[in-house]
Amino acid sequence: MANTNFPRGLQPYGNLLQVTEYTLSSAYAQDLFIGDPVAVNGTSRDVVIATSGTGNAITGAIVGIYDLNKVPLQYWDSGHVGIGYVLVADDPRQVFIAQGDGDTSYLDANDANGNVNLITGAGSTVNYLSGWEINDSDTGGATAGDQIRLIRPDQRVDNTVGIANADWLFRINNHTANAGIVGIGV
Repeated sequence: MANTNFPRGLQPYGNLLQVTEYTLSSAYAQDLFIGDPVAVNGTSRDVVIATSGTGNAITGAIVGIYDLNKVPLQYWDSGHVGIGYVLVADDPRQVFIAQGDGDTSYLDANDANGNVNLITGAGSTVNYLSGWEINDSDTGGATAGDQIRLIRPDQRVDNTVGIANADWLFRINNHTANAGIVGIGV
């Protein structure tokens, strides 16, 4: 049975361990959606959308977006004027769930406990969720700079591993608050 293709970025799984408010500068001109991974911009309290790939650290995933007056927004429009705020699930121990991108190769059960990267995707102005996914072309390896560390496939009956769009549980491996882990099963 095929998995449902439902990109939604990084969604906290289980208990939400910590949420921190960060700012979006008044000059920030990129769409942001719930589930988008973000990184702290230098030493400021501003965040920017993360960059996919090995060596690019992540602070956490957006769980809420607000304008200057703390009015909730469905998403941050690139044309938005003024400062904004995002709530970010940023605890390095937070478990997230996301789907594989479903390209020509797929992660399988042997990739659990390995490190892989995320891949960018356009967010939706219909459901206001991120389009980021797990890069299925990466196999669960031992590169410390890879962005996430797979835990296991989600154990739902409608989630089949080894085919397109499987959902995986993971933690951020290359986190701005700590160094990545090297090795499989460590």
